[in-house]
Amino acid sequence: MNYLSVENISKSFGERTLFDNISFGINKDQKIAFIAKNGSGKTTIMSIINGLDEPDTGQVVLRKGIRMAFLSQDNKLQEELTIEESIFASDNETLKVIEAYEKALENPDDEEAYQKAFDGMDQHNAWDFETQYKQILFKLKLEDFKLKVKNLSGGQKKRLSLAIILINRPDLLILDEPTNHLDLEMIEWLESYFSKENITLFMVTHDRFFLERVCNEIIGCVVSRKRELQNRNRVRKTFMKLKKKHKVVVRKIK
Repeated sequence: MNYLSVENISKSFGERTLFDNISFGINKDQKIAFIAKNGSGKTTIMSIINGLDEPDTGQVVLRKGIRMAFLSQDNKLQEELTIEESIFASDNETLKVIEAYEKALENPDDEEAYQKAFDGMDQHNAWDFETQYKQILFKLKLEDFKLKVKNLSGGQKKRLSLAIILINRPDLLILDEPTNHLDLEMIEWLESYFSKENITLFMVTHDRFFLERVCNEIIGCVVSRKRELQNRNRVRKTFMKLKKKHKVVVRKIK
């Protein structure tokens, strides 16, 4: 099943053409690494996919009903919220049920409110979800749920952004350098998480070991007379050159 199609997109800045007539698709269960030479338009392509920029020509088509999330390099968190409040500040219905339950626990004398919140947890099967989202926060070393975003380091903010996306479980996850600000233990956990979860991924990463362990396909922006996006399964020779340039092992990962 196709989740997203990039159809003949082009982008120029003045007289400089970043890329021209690029097309590719992202299908269910694919875990794709996108590699390209610096300055060839990776960031721009990611922005166009996520609706943050417009192509000069072509279009990006997202399948109806597919939930997509984007982990960017920019912090879009609300500074005055706590870690826990940032998690709950989403449209995820199960998280809203958990939030109501957490508030009810703070007022145990209100038996009616507690019972309503307890029943809501049962109805939405939220008990396991609560355990899982707290585990994600702990694995990313965000243990103090009451800590405000404004008091977090840059690395902690990036990890919180990653946690929010993982907790909301989108169908399609777009990642820009996901291992930045992660230590080895966190990276190994994230590798394991992606291997067991049914998530479709499209990522830019310079971490070749992470790429090898997580991704099952590689596509790359090849600079030539025409800037073309080519699938490495169709053009193996091209990607053997990219292998040397980007130090990426070009192979199908089972």
